[in-house]
Amino acid sequence: MRSGNPVLLWSWRATRMVLAAIFLYAGIVKASASEDFALALVPFTIIPEAWTGLFAVTLAWTEVGAGVLILLPRVNRVGSALILFLALLFAGVLGWALANDIIVSCGCFGEDTPPSANAMLLSIVRDAAIAAAAGFTLFFRPEKSV
Repeated sequence: MRSGNPVLLWSWRATRMVLAAIFLYAGIVKASASEDFALALVPFTIIPEAWTGLFAVTLAWTEVGAGVLILLPRVNRVGSALILFLALLFAGVLGWALANDIIVSCGCFGEDTPPSANAMLLSIVRDAAIAAAAGFTLFFRPEKSV
């Protein structure tokens, strides 16, 4: 989609900035507390427990990288695609956990909240909204170079 509409152009820019802020914040929080984040991943049982530390660090820095990439003019589509992928991955993992009666605390932003199905559902909704926003930034192409 291409548009010269200034409202859409500014919406696209603002959405990129918001997504960058979300992923930079979440990634930095996880990277600074990677051991705690690794422990939060253990109940998901998707990856072997021995790999959770490496996975936690890699995921945290991938989020930081995505947050940076979405801001850079020549590679913002790469950042958008990475954020879209991560948001769908997070929603899918949380959905899988709920479907298997695995109730966990997301740990998405470093918060230490009690695990609950309702909190997990809200996280899935949040991830879906993030995925929609990332899709907008990925597929909307303003006429002006930004």
